[in-house]
Amino acid sequence: MYLAERSRPDSASLIEATTMTPFQRVIPDATTAMDLRNAFLAQPPEFFNELFGGRPPTLVEKLYWIEERVRQTATWQIFQNNIYRVVVEMTSPLIHLCIRRHDGRPCKDWNHMQQIKTEIVGAEHEGVELFPAESRLINVSNEFHLWVHPKSGYRFPFGFSWTRFVMDQMQIDRTSSGCGTPRELESSAA
Repeated sequence: MYLAERSRPDSASLIEATTMTPFQRVIPDATTAMDLRNAFLAQPPEFFNELFGGRPPTLVEKLYWIEERVRQTATWQIFQNNIYRVVVEMTSPLIHLCIRRHDGRPCKDWNHMQQIKTEIVGAEHEGVELFPAESRLINVSNEFHLWVHPKSGYRFPFGFSWTRFVMDQMQIDRTSSGCGTPRELESSAA
């Protein structure tokens, strides 16, 4: 779909965006760790083979790996609202947000992702989504991942650099590309 062909958001996503409640911190209990252990133990052998260079791990290796993952989760912060559960992991040099919907559907509302980043980390923190090389792709569930810089005011060396502007849908639809500064859009429309 070309940018010039973009349609207005459907009413269902507008309603959902307006009903998103503020995030509350979830304090994990002992059952959280046990649930994670059980989830890992339920994985098929292929899951572990990939983690051990293509070979099946011994039972001791598998249990040790699981306990290490459970130990790492002790430092995670968990937030949730009426739509999402967000696990915050402090990974150097960035903060990792793992976002999942309660209903298991894909996370596809950009405005929600922006609101989550702003509410949990901060309004002036920048975050990115990574589209990985196929060799390190992990796509086992409908999760959305953001990596956010921990320093407020830090700017990634890519992205839009001009001053923010607002255009209505009619102006975007009249351009052939839908991208560019206001001056570029005016000249391309002429």
